[in-house]
Amino acid sequence: MATFTKRGDSWFVRIRRKGHSSISRSFNTRSEAERWALTIESGMGVGTYVDNRETLTTTLHECLERYAREVMPLKKGAAREAYRVKMWQADKLAVKAIGAIKQTDMARWRDSKLASGLSGTSVKLDLSLLSHVFTIAIKEWGFPLTNPVAMIRKPKSGMARNRRFESGEEERLLKSCSPELKAFVILALQTGMRRGELCSLRRSWIKGRVAYLPDTKNGMPRAVPLSTRALETIASLPLRIDGVLFGLLPDAYTKGFMRACRKAEIVDFHLHDLRHEATSRFFEKGLDVMQVKEITGHKSLQMLSRYTHLKTDDLAQLLC
Repeated sequence: MATFTKRGDSWFVRIRRKGHSSISRSFNTRSEAERWALTIESGMGVGTYVDNRETLTTTLHECLERYAREVMPLKKGAAREAYRVKMWQADKLAVKAIGAIKQTDMARWRDSKLASGLSGTSVKLDLSLLSHVFTIAIKEWGFPLTNPVAMIRKPKSGMARNRRFESGEEERLLKSCSPELKAFVILALQTGMRRGELCSLRRSWIKGRVAYLPDTKNGMPRAVPLSTRALETIASLPLRIDGVLFGLLPDAYTKGFMRACRKAEIVDFHLHDLRHEATSRFFEKGLDVMQVKEITGHKSLQMLSRYTHLKTDDLAQLLC
């Protein structure tokens, strides 16, 4: 039931009802307090009342901290997600209560980022992270919310990259690499492995001419056949006590690759383009789609097609 108390120039009303937490609020007049109390008690009576006080007192920044603590460590891309979490925590939306963030806020954020020159793909990834925070808050933390990110249009992704080595670039790049980075690049080209897969590769996982990857980006194990050059490259690497082939963090190889490209005067070539190059070469060797899919570990043929860009001159030869 509701109790009303006069406090100076305002009326304080408190509602206590079995099965619900106590709720209170102050109003300028008793009539306003009575109307509010009637609405709340009616909702409690028919089971439609939702206590959203926690959503209006918990900021997005606090939710992001909890997400980073409870959810992010369980995800494969934790390091990259940590960067996006920090980005959102620095955003002006982070000071707002999570229950006060509306789809109009997210639409304005999307439009401002696109207007600043950020790519549609990057904006989609940032929104995806925030959408997952809202989903976890709803499903696991019990917050009575709607997901505002799910209610807005997502920007279109950019065109899939189709950058491949041009004449002489591969040779110049390998000459510009340190011995370890050179081995890393050669194995990437020979196997089509992702950066993280190469960084975690252990000698004990290599049996004969096959590297057995127990855990990959898509969560499925994969067996990768090794060419003669790949085996020779692995044999050239020094033995490490921890058993891994490469001892640096993934970002170190990315930065080293960028330096090597600058030294070799190679423009607009990314480390991940090596996987694209390797996949295209598999097709050029005559492997069929299912064989390449088995090697690269792409979940779907649509995803595989984004990495495949056969050289037009080679295709023309097939038509002769």
